[in-house]
Amino acid sequence: MATTNISTEIVSITGVTAHGASDDFIVSGQKFVVSKVPKELLTFAQKASSASTDGSAITFSVNDSIIDVQRNGYSCKEIPLSESIWALDSSSLKYATVKHPVWYHKQGAVHFAPVTDGSNAGYVFYIDYSKIDDDSDLRNAVIYYAASKEFAKLAIFTAPTVASDTDGEELTSITQLDADNTIDDFDGNIIEVDQWWSTLGHFIEDEEDTELASAQINKISAYTQAYGTELEKVNAKTAHYLQMTIKYYEWANMEISSYIQNNSKVIGQTIAAQATQQR
Repeated sequence: MATTNISTEIVSITGVTAHGASDDFIVSGQKFVVSKVPKELLTFAQKASSASTDGSAITFSVNDSIIDVQRNGYSCKEIPLSESIWALDSSSLKYATVKHPVWYHKQGAVHFAPVTDGSNAGYVFYIDYSKIDDDSDLRNAVIYYAASKEFAKLAIFTAPTVASDTDGEELTSITQLDADNTIDDFDGNIIEVDQWWSTLGHFIEDEEDTELASAQINKISAYTQAYGTELEKVNAKTAHYLQMTIKYYEWANMEISSYIQNNSKVIGQTIAAQATQQR
């Protein structure tokens, strides 16, 4: 089912270009909605599985959203796997009959009893999450849920980088000077930030040059201040994205609650009207 508009809205909200994870977040949002809304309010998304003689061809992929299991038009009663042996035993009092069929979970599939022939196939009726699409009244819930996932991804902390050298080293990485214990442009020691601490030690211990040592300290201080500024920015962004994650998750739940409330009223009014007509 089409989710183009849903994807566009997510991009508009988060500013994140559509990507593979976005598609996964949309599917997660659709499944989230189906798990939250009573199945009787999702009849528009109802779907039937392919026919099966014993149900083994119908996998668990539909298990979380099963509405009904039928064999030859008769609804099956769910039983635990431990009772399936009796349901299949014609000499048992618990033997499942054509008009009183049962179903159970086994090895990743939905099974029927009694086993049918080709003319009495069984079906699983379930909610197809993909129908919570661009045309669904629940599309905003999917949008908000997926947006919250995008913001949660953006909130993952990434340490800032300030003027790292060509080797990817940072100021916190301390590398000794060359064997000759000298600083020269040929070796690049002056611009290698991971050697700034060693350079400072060299100025103090070997050169005994307080002026150069002071200048080196100022250079290190400027670096750490710049890093601190970048860190504050990262923390502010992380806090913002976490706030947005919570906000849009709550909005998704509010959309679902509103849908349930409004549609439950409609169903209640319909039932009341039908009862009045029958009097």
